[in-house]
Amino acid sequence: MPLLRLVLSDLHLGTGVRRGEPNAFEDFRHDDEFADLLAHHHGAAAAGDTIELVFNGDIFDLLKVKIDGRWPTEITDEIATEKLRRCLDGHPRFVHALREFLTHPRRRLVFLPGNHDLDLVLPGPQELFRRYVAPGELAERVRFVTSTDTYHLPDGIQIRHGHQLERIHRVDYRNLTRTLRDGRVILDLPWGSLWILDVMNPAKESRSYVDRIQPLGRFLLGALAFDTRFVLGFLWHSTVYFLRRRVFDIGAWVARARSLPRMFREDILALGTFDDAAMRELRRVRGVRCLVVGHSHGPRFLQLGGDKLLVNTGTWMKMINLDVSHLGQDTGLTYCTIEHVDADAPKITLLRWNGPRKPFEVIPYAD
Repeated sequence: MPLLRLVLSDLHLGTGVRRGEPNAFEDFRHDDEFADLLAHHHGAAAAGDTIELVFNGDIFDLLKVKIDGRWPTEITDEIATEKLRRCLDGHPRFVHALREFLTHPRRRLVFLPGNHDLDLVLPGPQELFRRYVAPGELAERVRFVTSTDTYHLPDGIQIRHGHQLERIHRVDYRNLTRTLRDGRVILDLPWGSLWILDVMNPAKESRSYVDRIQPLGRFLLGALAFDTRFVLGFLWHSTVYFLRRRVFDIGAWVARARSLPRMFREDILALGTFDDAAMRELRRVRGVRCLVVGHSHGPRFLQLGGDKLLVNTGTWMKMINLDVSHLGQDTGLTYCTIEHVDADAPKITLLRWNGPRKPFEVIPYAD
């Protein structure tokens, strides 16, 4: 029977926005559009068709959720569960749409955690997510991929969030947690996530747009003339963070010495953008003809040599790109469809959701 996969990534749901309570850390404002997308594809499917929704990482931005007034760096199962609960409670329309979708017998959901919602590798957040969107017997329709970063499909298709392609966000899937001296088990966060918690989040508190402009280096270079104090402060805190976490950390020195050849190969020889890293990975892995990623927030549909296809599903955040080849604003709402019909090769398409005709659009304060 026909099978349709909908692949979405980088929605970045935060704790929601309430009247009279500005939230600079909420970047997802498309709950209705998401519900309309699911309803559309459900309504367009035949009675016997299967629809699989694939959440390809960073659906929730749990790195931006404060607990007791701070961004925790030691994330236990309990803390991770509470952060997710606040995001789910902040987006009731999103939760309701998922629950309605999963009530239908031939609907299912596959979730690959990304670097912003890595907390979902823990059992507590998984149980809470199922309780909200797939209670009771529906829970079996939700699957979490946590032993690897890759969802392998037939016909040489791989779905990966993409954080493993950047060393600063890479995790060891064999050791996702570590035990502290007091016995607490916490997520072993990559140093890129710790940089977000220590540097980027405080910067976003004063400049809500800072993580919605790319490339970051080009933005900082331009802002140096127009927002000098902010840029100098950002660079100073980034330098202090790097020295504290990466240079004067004895444990990091030991690990770095052991991995020096790999670091030289990946950091010095393998230069370029995220797109370059994804294309290298696609060409490197035998038997893979299509790689679907997210992570970088840049939608791409690139036909490479040797019948290879690279798809980046982009983000649902509004982004400003300062790179000349992709200059301008991207309004988001992009996603990928993979259609399996009979024995034919699957049809892979990158789409932008326009939704049903609406008479007006609410303009959020921060945009």
